[in-house]
Amino acid sequence: MKGKVMLVALLLLPWLSLFKIDKMTFKRYLPVLTFSSLVIALLSELSNRYTWWKVRKPLFPNLSSNISFIFGPFFIANLWVFKLTYGNFKNYLLVNGLFDYLFAYPLTTLAEKLKVYRMVNMTRFQLFALSVATSIINYLYQLFIEDVLKAKGEIKKQA
Repeated sequence: MKGKVMLVALLLLPWLSLFKIDKMTFKRYLPVLTFSSLVIALLSELSNRYTWWKVRKPLFPNLSSNISFIFGPFFIANLWVFKLTYGNFKNYLLVNGLFDYLFAYPLTTLAEKLKVYRMVNMTRFQLFALSVATSIINYLYQLFIEDVLKAKGEIKKQA
């Protein structure tokens, strides 16, 4: 029961920070947030197949994706990173790398101690590298989205 409560909290609590995000910022980054969540869900499917990690008691046992993580802290942290750093790739990579490091090392260790999930056939370094690679793909996707929107005249071209 304690594990389920933690997963619900993990899903819902990050959304409280949206009170500090304006509607247009949310709309601007929603495509990349959706894309990156889909990528993480795909990685969760692969994890299920190759047993990279194992979630102890997922909220939705029939899904191999960890909905609590994907649509909780991952989704919201991704939004904040884009809001604060988009347009400066070095800053984006630095901030995202810091989040990825914190996730792969201290937070994964904490999650294992709390029996939320555990790493099985993937090292923490591999998790970190996979997270950084995913963040680069996300940034490239956002560049693509911005180009499409500029071409359609939906956002102003930067001088």
